[in-house]
Amino acid sequence: MPINNQFMMEGHEVLKRVQEVQEKFHKEDTDTFINELRDSIAGYTLGFELVNVNKHGFDCKLSEKDECYLEVKSASFIANSWQATFNDTTLEKAEAFKDEKVYLALAVWKDASDLIFICYGQNPLIGEFLEEKIKWFKAGNTVRSTQSISLSTLVFKYGFKILAVNRTKEEVLSLLRLRNKTFNKLTIDSIISLDEFKGIKNNK
Repeated sequence: MPINNQFMMEGHEVLKRVQEVQEKFHKEDTDTFINELRDSIAGYTLGFELVNVNKHGFDCKLSEKDECYLEVKSASFIANSWQATFNDTTLEKAEAFKDEKVYLALAVWKDASDLIFICYGQNPLIGEFLEEKIKWFKAGNTVRSTQSISLSTLVFKYGFKILAVNRTKEEVLSLLRLRNKTFNKLTIDSIISLDEFKGIKNNK
């Protein structure tokens, strides 16, 4: 395709604004900047107060006092499948997912900043799944240590919840059913609105 000059000029103006924010907060690496920003948004939405600014470890922590952690995975709305992908996971991290204080979130984004919904929860079977896949890789059965868990598996096998963020519960349910007929058996009561989630947090 020929270079689109209008796209290039308008896109460059956006990147200049991003650069200003990067320089202000000393977040010069662009990939790290985007990851930390999205992790912060997803974590904050779920009630976590701290974000990990290092490359290793879990992405968020509930608070200084509470040893509860969150791993955030992101998926694009237009991707062929919505799934949590783990790259180069270690046996140590797989073991950590067996702990009831380690949560997983799959945030689905439309474009750069529109967070549609978050699928989140905790299940020790995820740690066992990751451990099995890592051992399979170490035995020489695959060329890359990458593990993926689909959104439907998170919901129906591991019991994860779905939090509607920038859409209504009805809109999220419709999007899920359009994407995968497996979600036809999901009811509206299985999806939590942002207001409902805030009420649950306030009552704890």
